[in-house]
Parts: sequence; structure tokens; C-alpha cells
Amino acid sequence: MTNHYGLIGYPVQQSKSPVMQNEAFRLANIDADYQLFAIEPNQLGEKFNELVANGMCGFNVTMPFKQAIIPYLDELSELSKTLGVVNTVVVKDGRTFGDITDGQGFWSTIKKTPNNVVVLGTGGAAQAIIASAPSESQVHVFNRMTPTFREKERTLAPLLQESLHNIAYVDQFLLKADLIINATNVGMQNNQSLLSPKQFALTPNHVQVVDIIYKLNDTQFVAAAKKANRQATDGLAMLVGQGALSFEKWTGIKPDQNAMMAAILREGRY
Repeated sequence: MTNHYGLIGYPVQQSKSPVMQNEAFRLANIDADYQLFAIEPNQLGEKFNELVANGMCGFNVTMPFKQAIIPYLDELSELSKTLGVVNTVVVKDGRTFGDITDGQGFWSTIKKTPNNVVVLGTGGAAQAIIASAPSESQVHVFNRMTPTFREKERTLAPLLQESLHNIAYVDQFLLKADLIINATNVGMQNNQSLLSPKQFALTPNHVQVVDIIYKLNDTQFVAAAKKANRQATDGLAMLVGQGALSFEKWTGIKPDQNAMMAAILREGRY
């Protein structure tokens, strides 16, 4: 009997998750398929419960449902309780269990543990990355000084080793950065970058730059880093990393991330 999995969100049509997850199922010789489910926001509860009742075995959850899905779940992992977000749902014996793999998925792509990390942003993805950071890494988190800055500072306090920083003062932290992460949506729908080539030029030559957004062409953030001759990548590896962890939670099998990435690249990244 074929087991069914899928991604719920709105919109979802551009997602590469089916390509990589179906390849992982194929390589593991698992009789399963992975589909996309675009759900209107006001129908989340009804449609989710309907999918579970129809025998779905697991889900990924994307925007705008990472928080909204929680009231419809039976159990949460400790990390999801802490962060208040879910991106993976396991269904077993009719019960639903929510977890978050974004942070671990991101760190699985970082080969050398960084001493000093600069994180730009305070949203759900940023929080997952911060919460899952290696204990030996010093994580410095930055946000624009908006009217909600102090509220965000209080929300993040349990996750941070130090206070939330105003991004206006980021330059002094760039001087010793081993890893810089854009965990905001700046650059997703526009050609903006939170850091300029001049700022990237302040960083050590070995710095690794990651924009968690992935697009057809380089985001301005990645382009600015490359202009300063720094190594920079987009969020495709994180997408595969978090998806591989979801697969493992559903099946108990560790998939081949290189094969999942290759499946996406064969089809065409975007």
C-alpha cells in the first residue's frame, strides 16, 4: 500500500520538495509519494483534519502555517514548544506530532563549526537556526531598529547569549565573523541586500556567507558577498537539509542528501 506525504502551505506550487522527497523514497525502496497541498488560510483546520483522516502519513508545513498548524496537532517536540513553530508533522495511529527541522537542517550544511556567527533577522527560521547552533559558536543576532525591536528582544532572550543588536552596529562584528546568515526575507521579492560589498570586504577572507532564500539567480546578498570575493551560497542546501531530516522522522531512514540535491538540479533549480 502506498503511503502518502505532502507539503501544506499557500502558495506551494514553486516548491522543490516533491522532487527531492520522491527521489528519497525511490532510492530507499519505499512505496510512497509526496504531493503539494495548497490550502486557503481560512480552511487550514478543515483541510488538515481531512487529510489526516484520509490516511496521510506525514507533512511538511510552510508559510503561512508554521504557527497556525499548532492548535490542530496532538503533540509537539520540545523545540517546537519553545519556538512556537512547526515545519514537520508525523502521523502515527491517527495522532499528529509536530517538530521543526529548519535549524538542524541548516547546520547540517555547515561543514566547519564557526566561532563567530552573525545572524540577520529574528523570524521563525532565524530562531530555529539560533536554537540549534553549536554550543561552541558565539551567535550575534541583528535586527533593524523598528518599533517592535524591544518586543523581539524579549521574545528572543531565552535563545540568545547576549542582547539583540541593532543592525546599524553590525560592521564591528563583521571583522571577526566566520559565518554570516541572512535569515530575513529581504531579497526574496526585491533586489535589496542588508549588507553591501564594502561591508563584506570587512570580513575575514575565510568567512562563509549564506542567504536562506533560494532563487533562480543570486540574491543581492549573495551577489554582494561574491563581489567582495567571499564564499557565498543560497538556501538550497538548507532546503535539502531540513527535508532530509523530515524524511528521517517519517521513515526512520537517513536519506542521501546529495541524491536529493541532484534530483532538484536535474529538473532545474527553479
